[in-house]
Amino acid sequence: MSSQTPIFIINPIAGSKKVNAKKLIESFLEAHKLEGIVETTHEKDHGKTLTRKYLDEGYRHFVAVGGDGTVNEVASELINTEAFFSIIPLGSGNGLARTLNIPLEPEKALDKVFHGKKSVMDIGLINEFPFFCTAGVGFDAHCAKKFALGSHRRGLFNYVKVILESYFNYEINQSSFCNQPKQYFSITFANANQFGNNAYIAPDAILDDNQLDCTIIGKHPKWYGIYMGYLLMSGKIKSSSYVDYYRGTEFTLEHKDNILLHIDGEYVAPFSDRITAKTMPHALKLII
Repeated sequence: MSSQTPIFIINPIAGSKKVNAKKLIESFLEAHKLEGIVETTHEKDHGKTLTRKYLDEGYRHFVAVGGDGTVNEVASELINTEAFFSIIPLGSGNGLARTLNIPLEPEKALDKVFHGKKSVMDIGLINEFPFFCTAGVGFDAHCAKKFALGSHRRGLFNYVKVILESYFNYEINQSSFCNQPKQYFSITFANANQFGNNAYIAPDAILDDNQLDCTIIGKHPKWYGIYMGYLLMSGKIKSSSYVDYYRGTEFTLEHKDNILLHIDGEYVAPFSDRITAKTMPHALKLII
């Protein structure tokens, strides 16, 4: 096997529709007489461990098979290396894959692994933690924590259920945003243009422009939530009078105590009372 033999790293619990990804990939490789190494993760951060192992052995093409959390684990080890990154999107939201126009059908995405075009993209950093799609504080981070700690299965339906259960009792936050006091329902730092499932939190975001987009949803009436959801799904979130939208290379946020944070949909705690979100241009090589 050559250094360009793809390493497929599968998260077996990604998404709500259980696909036998290992069997699917192995059958594809056999049918097309192609080489590949297929690994399955067994615990959180196992994807990082596997990526480091094969990177150290000289392999230079890695494929995340799962959702945005799996993408983060694998791609975070490839930043500013000579290795290339691809995605087989099998998650609930698949925000980065959708932004990159990677087919959601596994067989078509597999074809892109071997015949796709080479490209590059920026990444975001929250303090020292990389993100590839979105990161943020406020309501979204609250829901990410509640979703992660709940006993329900993964999937869009259950995530929407968590949102509805949390929305009406959620209180507004007060922090210092870029040295100015700011009340907010949520703040999202976006490298990609969406959370996933075509929920466009940052419709102007471009993956290779050395810019982060920042969407701040401010205090708003609870009845407005349904319309806010419509704006999110239609890519018109910027038009709301309750939304501030910024673009830049660096943002800061300070809070009176540690800030609950999500990175690519996975909550991170405990964290700091001060965060810096910035961009790292063209730090990840792609085959898509």
